Amino acid sequence: MENNQVTKHVAVLLADGFEEGEAVVFIDIMRRLDIKVDVLSCMETTTLETYFETRISADYTLKDKKDVLYDAVMMPGGPKGTDNLSANSMVIDFLKRHIEKNKYICALCSSGAKVLAANHLLNGRNYTTGGGLEKKFTDGCFQDKKVVVDGRFISGKGLGVSFEFAFTVAKYLLSDNVEKVEWQAQHIYFDHL
Repeated sequence: MENNQVTKHVAVLLADGFEEGEAVVFIDIMRRLDIKVDVLSCMETTTLETYFETRISADYTLKDKKDVLYDAVMMPGGPKGTDNLSANSMVIDFLKRHIEKNKYICALCSSGAKVLAANHLLNGRNYTTGGGLEKKFTDGCFQDKKVVVDGRFISGKGLGVSFEFAFTVAKYLLSDNVEKVEWQAQHIYFDHL
């Protein structure tokens, strides 16, 4: 039966200054679970500058894939990275289209506040974010939890909850095969599901 299932497809939006640990953990867990990931640079080229100067390149630019509809869109944190995402009108339009089509919007660390809340994309939904950033924005209802799920919005507090966040997203994307997600969590000795 598993062979007949449609492969889920996720976009990871990266901009210069992104938190590489958050991005890499998420991408790793998705790909381990056979979820297709397009790593999209929201800059002019696929070569990116990360928060801690780790060399990471994207698969495509957002411009290349802006018309593709994904099952989920993920954004990591990183102070400069989330500023760059938030200031990019193509990113905001891409997110709005996915929200309108009822796709999963997955924000880790500061991206919940600095991209979603800052651009009034939460529309009163519950979310979490790191660093007390929720105090700067009126959109959304902050929950002081590691991971918050409100409908199709999934948010995580920061780098330390990257695995819990990634596996939570996976459980929703693979809701018809949660056993696979749980097996993979056990396989890497992650026991917080």
